[in-house]
Amino acid sequence: MKIAWIALVALGVVSGADAAWAGKLTYWRFNSQQSRVDLITDTGTKPKAVVIHNPTRLIIDLPNTSIRKKKRQKRISEYVKEVRVAQFSKWTTRVVVELDKDYSLRADQVKVRGLAPNRWYVQLPKFLAIRDLNRKALITRSVTVPQPKLPQPTVSAGGSSAPIAVKPGAKVVLIDPGHGGRDPGAVGRGGLQEKRVVLPVSLRVVEELRRRGVNAQLTRSSDQTVDLAPRVRKAEGLNADIFVSIHANAISLSRPEINGLETFYYQTGSRLASNIHRSILQSVNVKDRRIRQARFYVLRKTSMPAVLVELGYVTGSTDAPRLATKAHQDQLAVAIANGVINYIQGR
Repeated sequence: MKIAWIALVALGVVSGADAAWAGKLTYWRFNSQQSRVDLITDTGTKPKAVVIHNPTRLIIDLPNTSIRKKKRQKRISEYVKEVRVAQFSKWTTRVVVELDKDYSLRADQVKVRGLAPNRWYVQLPKFLAIRDLNRKALITRSVTVPQPKLPQPTVSAGGSSAPIAVKPGAKVVLIDPGHGGRDPGAVGRGGLQEKRVVLPVSLRVVEELRRRGVNAQLTRSSDQTVDLAPRVRKAEGLNADIFVSIHANAISLSRPEINGLETFYYQTGSRLASNIHRSILQSVNVKDRRIRQARFYVLRKTSMPAVLVELGYVTGSTDAPRLATKAHQDQLAVAIANGVINYIQGR
């Protein structure tokens, strides 16, 4: 029991004093026919897994992820007694698959695989009767979790990420296309990747703002990976007046009816969020899913008014086809730029 306790404590520890991104577990399901757990989060994570015994439990931890309330699915099959999901620690969601007391499994045959940084499945092996296993098989074992297999990124529009010279006296606006490079962000209908949507929108926002005399900069202008901390450092280094992070949302592909625009702020970005959100709703055909407060890293760590805009759902039956088109992307970009201008002008 002491070994198991140590393993569980180690599994629950999140590296770093603060979580980089307070993501959510948006979907989970245990498929009893395939003995498989499917997991989708709204931002990238990498599960950790361990098998402990007496009774046998497969424990899957999702770092930097939260869930609103505990959930439980009981007596799933002859072999699986229960699956439960809960907030194990402040920044870790835990999924526990507990087997019936008469059955176990081999930890080295459990497969944890990533279809994208935010989409994982856990394949359980054949269930074994406890009476057929020796004591060596019934010890706590960690499960190997390889990196997710991602499609190779294609070359996208955009040039150097170096900022242009800042004109004295002009407002500085930093536009942050979420994800990028090896992190595609959310993956939705038809394989639509979040990063394929947010980069062209962001480039167009910057183009529009610069045309109107604003010193608009980008955290990235090509398909490259930029961590969260460097995004914030760039905002602070430029002494930006405004920070706008652009994203696209996702939920389970089984929920195509979920569509719409969401805009988030933490503290000082309330008026900025209102201007951008209202501007989009006035000129773009998209459902209103409201303005909300959130503790996203880039909102908490920036000192200037900051917002995070979720343009729509790449998993939505209405949003996804629109988000994939240049015409819709351009409409969103111009609306965001108009919202920023309205904010600067004090409207």
